[in-house]
Order: sequence, then C-alpha cells, then structure tokens
Amino acid sequence: MKRTLAILLALSVLLTACAAVSLAEAKPVAGQKIGLTMQTLNGAYFAAQEETFKKLCEEKGIEYVTADANGDANAELANVENFIAQGCTVVVINPVHPESSVEAARKCAEAGVAVFIMDNSISPEAPYVSMIQSDNYTLGTLVGADIAAKFGTNEINLGMLSGNTGNTLGVARRMGTLAGIVEAQLEARGESKVNIVAQGWGGWNQADGQKAAEDMLTAAPETNLIFAENDDMALGAREACLAIGREDIVICGADGNKTMYGLIKEGTQMLATGRNDPAECAAKVIETIEKWSLGESVQKLVYLTPVSVSAKNIDTYYNPDSTF
Repeated sequence: MKRTLAILLALSVLLTACAAVSLAEAKPVAGQKIGLTMQTLNGAYFAAQEETFKKLCEEKGIEYVTADANGDANAELANVENFIAQGCTVVVINPVHPESSVEAARKCAEAGVAVFIMDNSISPEAPYVSMIQSDNYTLGTLVGADIAAKFGTNEINLGMLSGNTGNTLGVARRMGTLAGIVEAQLEARGESKVNIVAQGWGGWNQADGQKAAEDMLTAAPETNLIFAENDDMALGAREACLAIGREDIVICGADGNKTMYGLIKEGTQMLATGRNDPAECAAKVIETIEKWSLGESVQKLVYLTPVSVSAKNIDTYYNPDSTF
C-alpha cells in the first residue's frame, strides 16, 4: 500500500506542476460556439452540472449545444463529430473513460477545435487545453480522516461502493479515503488496520447503488462502514441499510448532494461527504474557457478546493434550495 500511495502522490505533484498551455489560437468567448458532451445524465449530479453549464452560457450570451453519451464511448465520439459539423470552436468533454475518450479529443484537435475536460479524467496523451475537476484523491483523504476520528480504536469493516471499473475519479476517491484512514490512525495511535470486506459496483446512481449495497451486506454482514464514491450511491446504500434495520452502519460519500447534506445535518448514519459541487465545476470550466479566449494563461490542470463536509462544517455548505 505504501508504494501505491507514494506513486499516487507523485503523480499528483507532477500533474499540478504542468506548465501553462499555449494560447495562440484563442479568440474572444463571444466568438466561440461550445459543445458539451456529458458521460451520462443518469444521476442528479450530472444533470445539475449540465443545467449549470447551459445557464451560464445563456447568461453570458455564449452559443452552445449539449449531448448525452449515456456511458458509451462510441456515442461520445459521435457527439463530438456532430459538434464539429455544427461549427463548434470549443468542445467540453465529460469523459466516459480516460482511455476510450482520447479518440474524441483527437477528432477535435484534427479539426482545430479546442478541448476542455470537465470533472472526470482523461489520459495525458489526449490533446486538450485544460482539465477542470475536484482534487479527488485529497477529497478522499479528508473523508478518511473523518472516518478515522469517528471509529477511534474500533475495528473498521469497510464495504467499498464504486461507480464503474477503470474510472480514475473513483480510483482516486477510494485510494484517497484509504490513505486518509491509515494516516489518521497512524498519527493517533501508531498503528493502522482497515478491513475491506466487500466491494460493489453501483453505476454512479441510487438504484444501482442500492442493489450493490444489498448484495454487499448479504455477503459481508459484518460491514460497519460503507464508503460510496458518490452521494447517489451513498443514498442507495442508506436505503439498503434501512430495509434491513442496519442504521448502525456508517455511510460516507462524495459530491455534496443536498439530500446527503440534509441527512448529515440531521445526525443520521451519514457521516461525511467530499465536496465536489457540480455547479462550481461547470462554472470553473466556463471561467477557464473565458480566460483562454482572452489570451490569458490557463493551467493544464485546475482543481476545485477539496473539503470534507460533516457535522462540524455542514452549515457552511448546506443549502436546501440548491439545484443539486
């Protein structure tokens, strides 16, 4: 585990140190037409992200078009090809997969279209101007520290509820969470132990998350903690727990869904969530495109500020009237 964590930390430092991108081809944002392809709209997070993107474009008078890839790399590529045919000068990709989405970025580059990556990661070999996302590994470490504080010296039997295989965002969140637990335990008592007793794949949505959690709890009834890689799946896990009277199981997530925030505020079994606000991410994408369009230097990797939201700071972030 030490070697894995060291590699992840080294990669994070390397990415953060990337040089600014050349802006020779930039032009005023008013002259841009932006295409946005979403990896999926099956989930409140993604729907809110697209909605915010559209709203900001409309407010700023930016011409735009959006499309849903529905988790299919071929559909994503078709979306991008349609954007190019429609005269888009900028394409924003919320990647389906870090490797399979590279071809969509290359199609844009071949057509002289600038690419920006939103939220999920893409392979470094892809040609893009900037990637805007949460610092998912650090988010995980912060949630992990809250978990360690909650459990103290009590044994942790962790059920890991993941989105889909090969998703680098999910990997960063779960590895960060494990690192956060281990580091906090070592600091507190000079030893560490976390038992990973089950893993399920919840497809990033509540219904599939509930089914995966049900299967996990059947296979590993000793589970006393579930970390879900997003809040939709965490809410599904809660439904699975409530159905069998297991309100003793601590649940954590990521994203900052207002329903999750509300349950944290109420003091339920929901302990913490790593804040990855979809509206903030969409706004940062538009802001980065605007800077690029004005000829300003933009970084290859732009991170949102990582925060673990729990009872200690819930009032700062919870807005029951928010879109997401």
